[in-house]
Amino acid sequence: MIKRIIILVVLSSILLVLVKYQTSTPVNNTSTKSDDSSKYTTIVYTISKIKNDKYYGKRKNGNEIIFSANNITPGEKIQVNDQVICYFDKNNLGEGLVKVEKK
Repeated sequence: MIKRIIILVVLSSILLVLVKYQTSTPVNNTSTKSDDSSKYTTIVYTISKIKNDKYYGKRKNGNEIIFSANNITPGEKIQVNDQVICYFDKNNLGEGLVKVEKK
């Protein structure tokens, strides 16, 4: 009985370590243009709509993004149908939009 409990504890520990590793490892399943030596991941979007201070972009695969004029590199004039490069922090793709510039 004690052997079974020890085996159960060991297997449970291994399972917890594997689950922790799986949830903490970022998965990048998008086709992004990225330079590993850089701290940014870049994704190209086409601007589909501009409303007030908000810019709406879309990729060929259907993914969309909304960002404000604050993220645009100063001096850039972006219009509908322009392609833009969005720079994301590699460590935080979901919330890490750093800057946007015209392609």
